[in-house]
Amino acid sequence: MKPQVSLASWPVLSHEEALAEALQGAEEPMFGPLGLEHVQLVPQCRGILTEEVVARLRTMAPGSRFRLHANVRVLPEHRFADLTNAHEHWDYFLRLAQVHRACGASIYTAHSGTRKDGSWQQTLANIHRLEDLLGCPVGIEGQYPSSKPMHLSRWHEYARLLEEDVYYVIDLSHLNIVAAKSGRYETVLVRELLACERCIEVHLSDNDGSGDWHALCAREVWWMDLLDAIHPGAVVFSEGNQRRRDKMLA
Repeated sequence: MKPQVSLASWPVLSHEEALAEALQGAEEPMFGPLGLEHVQLVPQCRGILTEEVVARLRTMAPGSRFRLHANVRVLPEHRFADLTNAHEHWDYFLRLAQVHRACGASIYTAHSGTRKDGSWQQTLANIHRLEDLLGCPVGIEGQYPSSKPMHLSRWHEYARLLEEDVYYVIDLSHLNIVAAKSGRYETVLVRELLACERCIEVHLSDNDGSGDWHALCAREVWWMDLLDAIHPGAVVFSEGNQRRRDKMLA
């Protein structure tokens, strides 16, 4: 397992600036150098992602395969679009589809939304509609308990993924928060989720269980014993913040 580059590791930089940093070399302390076979383009980067920006990124890293994640900014205004409210932001996803095609991407992943914005069935319907629009699998990324009533934020909701006809993302740092908030480490369930062929992405970073801090993985964490279960078709991305590297490792 070699974690790949997510530009979320260089927040606030432009996509070009973040990729330039990644090309200089980056690593996770527990996993070594990050790969550039796949690069994830994310909402944490500054600026609007256009076909022209994508073309420059592909020129900078011709050996990399780029894919979009979540509500990456593709319009002048930033949209908080997710898989539950996608039907309310269809103009955003029509524009995202154009940038997605410019990337030549074969996967798109996005966050689950809040229960107040729509039902689980509405979320599934939006996923399948987006798959028709993009012509590829769309993976839903689960969340964790917070002030917002998020879909896929509790263990029994994650278990539902094994029964649904849906692709998904497992963010292990999110599951660390689920475990901390619930007091339960559902290792058997997590192993099953990682091993399923519908798990198309895995995200890695660390936190103390109180929030999604995107810390580098510099210590042993309970989920590391489960990484051998990851389905070979899933791409693993590091989201550890490389801009805070010296402070984190001090």
